[in-house]
Amino acid sequence: MTHLIIVESPTKARTIRQYLDKTYEVLSSQGHVRDLPKNDLGVDIEKGFEPKLVTKRNKRIQELRDAAKSAETIFLATDHDREGEAIAYDLYSILKRVNTNEDAYVRPLFNEITKPAILAALRSPEKVDLNRVEAQRTRRILDRLVGYQISPLLSRAIAGNRFEGLSAGRVQSVALRFLCDREDAISRFVPAEYWEIFARLADGESFLAKLTSISGEKAAVSSSQQAEKIAADLGKTSLVVEQLTQSKRRREPPPPFITSSLQQSASSQLGFSPKRTMRTAQELYEGIALSEADVGLITYMRTDSVRLAPEAVSEARKMVLELYGSDFVSPEVRSYENKKRSQDAHEAIRPTDVRRTPESIASHLSPDQIKLYRLIYNRFLATQMATAVFLQRKAVITGDVYVLEATGSEQIFDGFLRLYPPAKERAGETSVPSSLKQGERVTLQEIDKQQKFTEPPRRYSEAGLVNLLEKEGIGRPSTYASIISVIQDRGYAVRNKSSLRPTLLGHVVVNFLSQFFADTINPSFTAHMEEDLDRVEEGDLSRLDALKDFYSPFADRLASLEAAMQAAEFPFRVMTDVPCPSCEAQMELRYWKGSAFLGCSTYPDCRQTRSLPADLPYRFENGVLIIREALEHEDRLTHKPTPCPKCGSDMELRSGRFGRYYRCPSPDCGETASVSTHVLCPACDKGELVEKYSSKRRRTFYSCSNYPACRFAMSDRPIRRCPACDGGVLVEREQGERLQCTRKECGYAEANTIDSTAQGHDLGEAADV
Repeated sequence: MTHLIIVESPTKARTIRQYLDKTYEVLSSQGHVRDLPKNDLGVDIEKGFEPKLVTKRNKRIQELRDAAKSAETIFLATDHDREGEAIAYDLYSILKRVNTNEDAYVRPLFNEITKPAILAALRSPEKVDLNRVEAQRTRRILDRLVGYQISPLLSRAIAGNRFEGLSAGRVQSVALRFLCDREDAISRFVPAEYWEIFARLADGESFLAKLTSISGEKAAVSSSQQAEKIAADLGKTSLVVEQLTQSKRRREPPPPFITSSLQQSASSQLGFSPKRTMRTAQELYEGIALSEADVGLITYMRTDSVRLAPEAVSEARKMVLELYGSDFVSPEVRSYENKKRSQDAHEAIRPTDVRRTPESIASHLSPDQIKLYRLIYNRFLATQMATAVFLQRKAVITGDVYVLEATGSEQIFDGFLRLYPPAKERAGETSVPSSLKQGERVTLQEIDKQQKFTEPPRRYSEAGLVNLLEKEGIGRPSTYASIISVIQDRGYAVRNKSSLRPTLLGHVVVNFLSQFFADTINPSFTAHMEEDLDRVEEGDLSRLDALKDFYSPFADRLASLEAAMQAAEFPFRVMTDVPCPSCEAQMELRYWKGSAFLGCSTYPDCRQTRSLPADLPYRFENGVLIIREALEHEDRLTHKPTPCPKCGSDMELRSGRFGRYYRCPSPDCGETASVSTHVLCPACDKGELVEKYSSKRRRTFYSCSNYPACRFAMSDRPIRRCPACDGGVLVEREQGERLQCTRKECGYAEANTIDSTAQGHDLGEAADV
C-alpha cells in the first residue's frame, strides 16, 4: 500500500518526506502543471471565455503519472491559496486519466511544515475547493485578456511594432500609475518658505519650546521679517507657564506580520526588497536543515490574516514569562481583528516553535534568513507582551499674543519595546523639567529662528508601494512582490536608492493607457475587480458573469483603437517642447528597438532626428513632454567637440540601448567612443571618467576609461576634481544647487554655477514608506 503526496517545490517535498514512513512517496510538481499557451490568447471568448489549458511536457509530469497509477491515496498538498488550489485541481485533472478512483484524491491543508502539522493534515484531508479554483481561473483569464490584447496595440502605438517587451498588465499598470501620479505631483510642486521659531527657556533648568499660535491662530511665519519681529516681541514679553499637564500614554505592540507588513518592515529595518523578503521567507517556510531534521521555521508567508492559533499564543506567553518575567506578559491574551475581505484560511506569519530562538539556530541560517527570522520571531512574541508606558508632560507658555509649547516624553516601562523597539524614534519631542510649576515665569535665554521650505511628496519605496496597493485593494498578498518586480524588469520604473522612480517609457505607457483604457489603470475599478474575484471564491458570483461585466466595455475600447490604427491615423503622439533644428516644428518622442529618440513631427516632410540620454530628467505639462531645458543642460556638460581617434573628424553624439556614445559620421570609419566627462579618475590619475549604462539597473554610471586596469566607478555625475583634497570628485547635490566632494572626510562644498536641470525633477528622492 502506497500513498502519494504532491507539493509544489522539491525543498518542501524533502522536508515532508523525512516526517513519514516508507509507505508515503513525496514528489513535487515544480509549480503549475497546466497554463494558458504562451503564443496564443488561449481564451475562447465566444464560448463563455473558455480557457485552453496546455499541460506542460516534461519528465516531472510523467513521474507523477507513474507514481499515481498504483497509489491508494493521492494527497494534493499544494499551497492553501488560489494558485495552490488551481494546481491541485490541475493535478487531479491530469492524474485521473491513470488513476480513475475519485475517492483517492484528497486535499490536506496545513499552515506550517512541521511533523505534527503534516500528520494532522494527512489524518483529516478535505476536497479541492472548486470555488477557489474558479477565482484563480477568472483572475488568470482577466490578466490574459488585458495583457495579450492591449500589449500589441501599445507596441504599435508607441513604436510601430519596433519595440519588443512592451506590455500592459491588469494590476501592474495600476501600480505604475501610482508612481507616475506621484512623479507628476513632485514635478508640479513649488516650495514655499516658512519659519519655525523656538525659544530656549529656563526656570533653573533650560528647555526648548516651539511657537504654536499667534493671537489665537495657528502660527504661520512666512518671511524673515516676520520671524525677526516675533523674536523682538518675545524678547520684550513676560513669559508665564499658563498650563502644565502630565499623563500616562500607553503604546500597544503591533499585530503579527501579514505579507504586506512583513515586506514593509523588512524594507525599512533590513533594507530588503519585497522580492528578497519573499524569497527568504519561502526558504524559512519550506524547511531549513537543523541538527535534528529539516524543519519549516515559519508559517505560510502569503497571508492577509492576523489570526493566531490559540496553541501558538499560549506558547508565546510562556516564552515571554520565561525570558522576561511576569511583568512583561500581557495581562490578557491579545488578539487582532482582520480587515474586511481578508482571507482567513491562514494564520498570521509566525515562528512554528517559539523554543527555536533566533540565537539557538543562527548557525544553521544564512545572513538573510537569520535577519528575517529574528524580525518575525520578535514581532510575534511582542504581541503577547505588556504595553509600553510613557509619562508625557506638556507645558503651555504664554506671552502677550504668543503661545509656545514644550512637550516631553519619558519611558517609565518598556514592555514589549524591550524585545521589539521601534525602527525610528519619534521626532519633535524634547523635555519638560520636572521642577516647572504652573503660573511661574520663565526666563528667555535665546531665540532660534529656522528657515524651512515645504517639501514635495516623497517617492514611494518598494514597501511603500506595497502598502498603497494593499490600502487600495489592488492585488493579493501573493502578487505584491511580483508586481513590483515586473514594472522594474520591463524598464517602466527604476529603483533609485530607496525609492522607485518611473522611467520616461513607464510614463508614456501610463499616458497611453489613460487615453485609451482609462478603466485599466483606474484604482477603484481594479479594486472592484479584486472584490469580484473574492465573490467568485465565496460562491456569490460566477466566473462567466465576472468576465462579461469586464469584457463588454473593454472590447469596445479595443475595437475603436484598432479602427483608428487601421485608418493610418496616429491616435497617440508624445509631443515635446523641443523645436526641430531644421524647420522649427515641434519634435515628438519616438522609439526604435528599445531606444528613445526625437523626430520631427512633420515627418516625412522633415526627417530631422536627435538622440536622447537614457536617464534624462523630464516632466509632463498638459500632455507635452518638457525636456528642452534638461537637454540644453546635458549638452553644456558633456557635448564637447570630440575628434575621432582614427580619422580626426568630429564625432556625433548618439544614444543606443546601452546608453550614449560617440560615433564617427565618416562612412569609411565608423569608429565609436565612450562619452567622457573630462574628469580625471581619482583612483589612478590616468584615465578619464566616462559614461556607462547598466542594463540590469537601467541607469547611467561613470567608470574609469582605463578599465579593466582601473575599476573605479561611481553613480553620481562627476563635475570636476575636488580642489580641497586629492581623492575626491565634486558631484551635484541639493537639486543641483551645490557641488559637494564625494569623500565624506573632506566635506568640501560650493555653489553650483552651472545651470541646473529642470526644476523639480530631483525633488522627492526620499522614499515614502
